[in-house]
Amino acid sequence: MLSSEYNTLWIIIHRHRYCLFVIINFMPVRPEPFIKNSIYHVFNKTIDHRNIFNDKSYSDYFLGGLSYYRSNETQLSFSGLKKLEKNILYSLLKKNHDKKNFRVEVLAYTLMPTHFHLLIKQIKDNGISRYLSDSVNSLTRFFNLKNERKGPIFLPYFKSVRVTTEELLKHISRYIHLNPFSCNLVKNLIELRKYELSSYKSYIGKIRDPLTNNNDVMSLFNFNKARYKKFVEDQADYQKSLEVIKYAEKW
Repeated sequence: MLSSEYNTLWIIIHRHRYCLFVIINFMPVRPEPFIKNSIYHVFNKTIDHRNIFNDKSYSDYFLGGLSYYRSNETQLSFSGLKKLEKNILYSLLKKNHDKKNFRVEVLAYTLMPTHFHLLIKQIKDNGISRYLSDSVNSLTRFFNLKNERKGPIFLPYFKSVRVTTEELLKHISRYIHLNPFSCNLVKNLIELRKYELSSYKSYIGKIRDPLTNNNDVMSLFNFNKARYKKFVEDQADYQKSLEVIKYAEKW
């Protein structure tokens, strides 16, 4: 069950195979800045419920951007990398992937057709805001060029919830990883374990996810993958049955 600290209503609407959501008490700006070394659940959706991440070209591009823009070493845009010679690209990415240059760490994620969930730790001041802005803007440019259109594809203000306790961290990671099952995007837990657009497979299996660092979550389970898998999947049917989920005391 989700923590009582989440008390702003999210209405979960089932429509066909996808899960859409309506946010109550929408706030256009954050009442407080992101705090260095704190962890946040960040989420956003497309403006018109457009299915975007079920297209592999867009999901792959977004995941690539999420990996690239973790770093402060991003003088060149993500889309510009493909223009570089191999030796220059290697040198740039080596510096980009050096963790001492990271402004954020991604702990967990799930991409759904119309929205995304990220569990992020801010490492440097203004890290999360810049990270989300760069990543989303990069995908938007890529999408618009490909579709000969203009304008945003996501809501202008992403939502976020600060993770204030270890118990809440466990529950939010589970919520994020169960999202494809809860919203009927996958039929069963076997499909959930194989879902490509999520960090769950790296939490419970041998596959390493280059985007995420799951130490903060897995340390709460003594790095026992079987324990984490049981923690997540034992609540799968219950989470799926919920029509209303309480979320976020503050926006």
